[in-house]
Amino acid sequence: MTATMRAMVIDAPGPAAGLMRRDVPVPTPGEGQALLKVAYVGMNPLDAMARAGKIDFLPIAWPFIPGLEKTGVVVAVGPGVDPNIVGQRVIARLGFGGYADYALSSAKLLLQLDPRIDLKTGCVYRGCSFTAWHGLHKAGRLQKGETVLVHSAAGAIGIMAVQIAKDFGCTVIGLCGGATKVAYAKSFGADHVFDYLDSGWAEKVKAATNNRGCDVILDGNGGPNAEKNVDLSAKLGRIVYIGATAGSYPAPVAVPTLIFKNISIAGMNLAPIEDPPGSATDRAIIEAVATGRWRVPISEVVELDQVAALHTRLETRQVMGRAVVKVGGDLAGA
Repeated sequence: MTATMRAMVIDAPGPAAGLMRRDVPVPTPGEGQALLKVAYVGMNPLDAMARAGKIDFLPIAWPFIPGLEKTGVVVAVGPGVDPNIVGQRVIARLGFGGYADYALSSAKLLLQLDPRIDLKTGCVYRGCSFTAWHGLHKAGRLQKGETVLVHSAAGAIGIMAVQIAKDFGCTVIGLCGGATKVAYAKSFGADHVFDYLDSGWAEKVKAATNNRGCDVILDGNGGPNAEKNVDLSAKLGRIVYIGATAGSYPAPVAVPTLIFKNISIAGMNLAPIEDPPGSATDRAIIEAVATGRWRVPISEVVELDQVAALHTRLETRQVMGRAVVKVGGDLAGA
């Protein structure tokens, strides 16, 4: 192992152009830590939000190296960590630092990657599939045969939500912006996909439900389109908010509206409610991905020194599915 490594670093919160390639020292694992040789990093929107200084619920130190969802191989461990994990292919998704040849992680937060899943797929599937599954089943209390509306249906969480709901026997309607994204989303099996850039999209959603409305609406987009969710809900419908990548949340809904519309509104933050590794949910999701029943939407792979441009394209909504940053690649030691 060399003494220095490549890293994409930004000194203070700011635009994507501030991400610069530098040679920095390879970190040394401390108590309870493991050092990974990084293989791939999924382009999670939280990386861009953290870089811009827009989140404060994850530990961030400046200068800052983004890279939240990553795969790699354990090459060293610190005191208090089982040395037998050295050489294991792992997923690390609860700490930044992946935009570098090597990254530290709390060893207890590492997840061993199923041998049927490659390193590139491994850095993507877990976050988006778990978010979609918990949003639909735990927060949305999805039932077989219901109708689901998925905002941002060409994004990674949206695409996984489409497949999870279809696999559960539901009718799925997707929303995304532009003909290219509509075609991409359709390829993952939604029953209907509508372009929200068309001013008549809400009427099309209603028509697709025979004016009954949608039983579950999963919205990680927010923005002006979210203002239509109440009107698009069926009786006893559930609206689940998981984020606001469009930049804003909808206005609060008055309680009398909830009562007379017979609907409920929920929010979901995955970490506190996530079913743990080894659970039935965990095993079922791994099986669905490993067997190809649910397809992981990796749309492109970029080199490490291209991440600034990738951040810019993500923030201007030009990325479909999940882009992946190649660091060490498939030869990262496994």
